[in-house]
Amino acid sequence: MAERPARIRRESSVALYMQIASALAGEIERHRFKPSGRLPAEKELMKRYGVSRITVRQAIARLILQGLVVSKQGKGTFVAGPVVQHQLEGLQGFYDALVGQGHVPRTRLLEFGPRRAPADIAPLLAARDSRDPVYLERSYVLDDRPFALARAWLPAAAKSVSWEQAERYPLYAILQDILGEKVARAELGIVARSADPEESRLLELPAGSPVLVLERISYGPADQALEISRFSIRPENYRFRLGVQGPIAVTRQIEEVEAAPARRPARGKAGTESRTRKRKES
Repeated sequence: MAERPARIRRESSVALYMQIASALAGEIERHRFKPSGRLPAEKELMKRYGVSRITVRQAIARLILQGLVVSKQGKGTFVAGPVVQHQLEGLQGFYDALVGQGHVPRTRLLEFGPRRAPADIAPLLAARDSRDPVYLERSYVLDDRPFALARAWLPAAAKSVSWEQAERYPLYAILQDILGEKVARAELGIVARSADPEESRLLELPAGSPVLVLERISYGPADQALEISRFSIRPENYRFRLGVQGPIAVTRQIEEVEAAPARRPARGKAGTESRTRKRKES
């Protein structure tokens, strides 16, 4: 038997759009809509709940804010895929962050082998080895949907790693289990930008769509760079979390800024009176 939509209570103190958002969130939680499945159109929701278009749009906006749905211009509103939360407090690999939350992505090795590094990468790895580093490119798929694209640069010693090994092992496992390198620390950066053509194609995004990019440089005990990687991620499915502790540093006083020049008195009666007063005072 098909599930009946929840009724809304017009006499309730809870706003109608919040009731509708809550009802739809419940249907999503009960898997009435498939992951990445399309929600009913606005007109259908208006008819279902007997409300205006603006109320439906407010409800959808709330679901988007909660990360439960995503809106695609010209296509409709869709259930968001699995949301992965990457904890930044500890040192962990990208694949490990997925598996640690019960997500087992399908991966596909797209490229692996020596390649001349770009200008912003080469100096970091050249300090350790002047030979060309090894480039790795890998895609990640969750729930039959492209999720992320990894582009990484490894030391020249990674030439000894076979394609089969690179296909099977995550980046940190390649470094530590195959090459015998110990990762001591990592620097992480997070940026949002427009997807390049390859990212758009592999992540199945419209040209110029936003992507979330995790930039990582991993270092060994002697503080030498071991790998440089960039993970381009569909932003609707990924959250970064970082817990911080106090005490908080508070600026006690806002710096003074140069005051704006005084406005000239308006011409007319007020301006005439001002000039007359000045002549009398002189």
